[in-house]
Amino acid sequence: MKILFAEDETDLREVVTAYLEYQGYHVKAVSNGREAVENAASDAYDTLVLDVMMPEMDGVTAIRKIRETGNTTPAIFLTAKAEVADRVEGLDAGADDYLTKPFSMEELSARLRALGRRKREYKVRVMCFGNLELDTEASEIRALNTIGLAHREVRLLSCLLANTDREMTAEDLLKEVWNNEPADAETVWMYVSFLKAKLQSVQANVTIEGDRNHSFRLKEF
Repeated sequence: MKILFAEDETDLREVVTAYLEYQGYHVKAVSNGREAVENAASDAYDTLVLDVMMPEMDGVTAIRKIRETGNTTPAIFLTAKAEVADRVEGLDAGADDYLTKPFSMEELSARLRALGRRKREYKVRVMCFGNLELDTEASEIRALNTIGLAHREVRLLSCLLANTDREMTAEDLLKEVWNNEPADAETVWMYVSFLKAKLQSVQANVTIEGDRNHSFRLKEF
């Protein structure tokens, strides 16, 4: 399991990182919420472990920004705050679990295992870019018109919308959308072509740049 761990207290960050790595986890440790957001956008993780009170950007703001991109990675908050209102704020922002400081390493490890078993998915229902709206629950896109999408088209467009800040190769998309199911670069190109036609049909001011020999990226015009 690959974990993104954000904690500004150096001693605690080092101790927790060492313990989790001893338990067999792969840990990327950062010291503030801004770095957590950047790393969540640039790499794939199985779980996020975020301290609430951090410099530059707090954990609640960080998880909101991460969820706004469509990232559904389960998240645990670490906090010294025990008030119900604080826990509710974090859960509403997109956290899946809370662990109050001071905590035992064994309990943190148990909660990580529980999240792994649960595979609970936080889902952003409507994703937007330009005048385009993707409704993942209704499986349709909307701009000046509305049209339905196939399940695979929803997953592909969701992935592109969650990564508008970078180019996605066919290999990236096969991993994220097809999840190692039988498919190849030609399959990706076929679905990209389907989506490009549907974006035009709803008169979206968004298109998918790239062709079968290049990376893909959503572009607003």
